[in-house]
Amino acid sequence: MIVCPNCSARQLDGTIFCAECGADMINAGPPESTRELNVGAIESHDPLPASGPLSANDSQSMHMVTLVVVRSRRRIEVDLSDEVLIGRADPARGIMPDVDLGPFGGYDAGVSRRHAILSYRDGTYRVEDLSSANGTFVNGRRIAPMCATPLQHGDEIMCGTLLLRLEVRNRQR
Repeated sequence: MIVCPNCSARQLDGTIFCAECGADMINAGPPESTRELNVGAIESHDPLPASGPLSANDSQSMHMVTLVVVRSRRRIEVDLSDEVLIGRADPARGIMPDVDLGPFGGYDAGVSRRHAILSYRDGTYRVEDLSSANGTFVNGRRIAPMCATPLQHGDEIMCGTLLLRLEVRNRQR
């Protein structure tokens, strides 16, 4: 990330003009970004077993999923009626993700402010990395940036080194 010399808005590397104020970004200075992790920082782990059957009759929760923060076993309920931004909140920059991983050690785990998008479209759950600094992984494999990757119940999503498990409420049996 680079910082606009005029308005201090953070912009993607390679940006020519600031999206906020239009200032020239060519001579904006050194990039400022999410804490970079060394490759050895990613922990190995044993996958958690998928949880038991979930109700399929609740129409109110048609697109509800749960993200389980594996390390703490904390559960984050997510409504995927619309796309959901996963990242870290930065009120000073006006970035307020739908799923804020900051309270779960997001900074130390290398989670970007705008890390990934979680969505449900055409009968498929998906995650898309937003060119995050430390990448997004599904079941241990890094996914390509800006490319929606299908997910299933029990899949593990790693943002930087923060491991989440997806639990789908209305699974097809």
